[in-house]
Amino acid sequence: MATKVLILGGGVGGLTAAHELAERGFDVHVCEARPAWGGKARSQPVPNTGTDGRADLPGEHGFRFYPRFYKHVVDTMARIPRPSGGSVADMLRPTTESAIAMIDQDTWFRFFRRRVVKPYDIAASLELFFQDLDFAETDILVFAAKILEYFTSCDERRLGEYEKISWWDFLEADRYGERLQRQLRSVPRTMVAMDPQRGSARTIGTISMQLFIDFAQTGVNNDRTLGGPTSEVWIDPWIAHLRALGVTFHASTQIAKIDVANGQIASVTTTTGDTLTADHYVLSVPIDAAIALLPSALGAHDPGLAKLRERNPDQLVAWMTGIQFFLYEDVPMVRGHVYYPDSPWALTSISQPQFWRDDGLFRRKYGSGDVGGLISVDISDFDVPGAFVRKPARLCTPDEIAKEVWEQLKAAVNGATVEQKILSDAVLHSWHLDDDLDYSRGVPPVNRSRLLVHPPGSWELRPEAATAIPNLVIAADYVRTYTDLATMEGANEAARRAVNAILERTQSPAPPCAVWPLVEPSQFDAAKRLDAWLYRRGRRHLFEILGIHRVAQTAELLRKAADLVGVGKLDDKLDEYKVTNLLRSLTQRLGIPTT
Repeated sequence: MATKVLILGGGVGGLTAAHELAERGFDVHVCEARPAWGGKARSQPVPNTGTDGRADLPGEHGFRFYPRFYKHVVDTMARIPRPSGGSVADMLRPTTESAIAMIDQDTWFRFFRRRVVKPYDIAASLELFFQDLDFAETDILVFAAKILEYFTSCDERRLGEYEKISWWDFLEADRYGERLQRQLRSVPRTMVAMDPQRGSARTIGTISMQLFIDFAQTGVNNDRTLGGPTSEVWIDPWIAHLRALGVTFHASTQIAKIDVANGQIASVTTTTGDTLTADHYVLSVPIDAAIALLPSALGAHDPGLAKLRERNPDQLVAWMTGIQFFLYEDVPMVRGHVYYPDSPWALTSISQPQFWRDDGLFRRKYGSGDVGGLISVDISDFDVPGAFVRKPARLCTPDEIAKEVWEQLKAAVNGATVEQKILSDAVLHSWHLDDDLDYSRGVPPVNRSRLLVHPPGSWELRPEAATAIPNLVIAADYVRTYTDLATMEGANEAARRAVNAILERTQSPAPPCAVWPLVEPSQFDAAKRLDAWLYRRGRRHLFEILGIHRVAQTAELLRKAADLVGVGKLDDKLDEYKVTNLLRSLTQRLGIPTT
């Protein structure tokens, strides 16, 4: 008889675990509190908006975003067949443009492609990216120096030092001018949980490096979106495929408690009083739900789970959600994502129908035939007062949120110097706010999809996918992974790690799930070896010792600093004599006065 596994949660993590287990012959059951599958990734059709055979207008939790460094989730998509042929991965659409829209200025575009050959090429790419944004040159150079400092830091320093401070503090962002500070607060939010002031330097720095690499190596064609509503082109085919593999689904089944006996999970009880049992259990619910669900009895057997249970989830999570504006006419704006540094609510948007052409014209397929466009917007800051409603989003009604976001978009994309306004009230048909904001009790709403923001020190609090409980694993984006960010990629990787733990515990002969580490350019390997030597002896990073970011007044000095710690400059056999001579040589060659 096949080993039975019960998965609690039907989001990307839970469905990934079901996929990997079913392919390996397990008897898989998935419970989900919602009536729909996909968790935060699911589509949210707007009820009763489709007529004459058209589908309801497609709402979402937020727009979909697939950077080039995503491997786990794209590998899974490539193994999901589409009814019309091919795989779901075939529905990924590359963006070819990016834009930064600032109030009282034209929307700014930049396209380039630069191959990273030397360490300084990363910094050069940043200079090119920023050159038209009118930042102070010294701000750009100091920022580039800090990025190079992170690229050349060793893993031990990242975990032991940078994990304990925010990304904002690592960048010394308080030193920059207001214009660059606005960029640093806003643009990272495209990666959902990357709050530079709340997130750890290790987490945000590592993912920022991946984005910089993608951008530097491929131009602005560094991310992808889906060629249709998420559930339609991904989740629905996935569920159909999993059913064909023998997975049993239990929708609208909410777990009330986890029952423990003899140091392991004995059963789970639903809110309707039903008792469900299995040989192994996969916990794949959001972090605040997991904290509430984990029984105290497990803490005696797994100190990591006890530590997680003791934390107030409000200290670990933040609000981020989406709103869709349906338009009478398509307004593409740019073929990719638009960032809004002047937006108090840290908005990011994309015009989606331009990527959905495979499925016919938008107005022919959705709604009542009068909707031709869709702008999907992510709202990343719910705690700052708006510019028009003058209240934080958390304290606004849905109508007020829609009004504030629409006005922020218009103020940014129309600009004072744009002759023809891109967005106007006349083109707005309707809007849809994320269903996971529950206003049944009024304002403020209950947010049922809060996200881990990885505050400094949170790595120590987060569990491994394989818990110390012999029949419990965790498949969610808050466990420790290479991805280390609350994203669908992180959830997918966590699920693979959870399944591998089950395979090991059951002594299954099936092959383990593939798990890929993040990759950084090899040009930085020598510098990382030096930094590891310095860190183990309690020394600061090379750039800190030399004061590079404090004296980086010219691009030439930064270029020299980067290239002098590049390929072939350092060997594996370091000692105090060699390092001392290296520091002396670098100081002289860079023209840095000794102190």
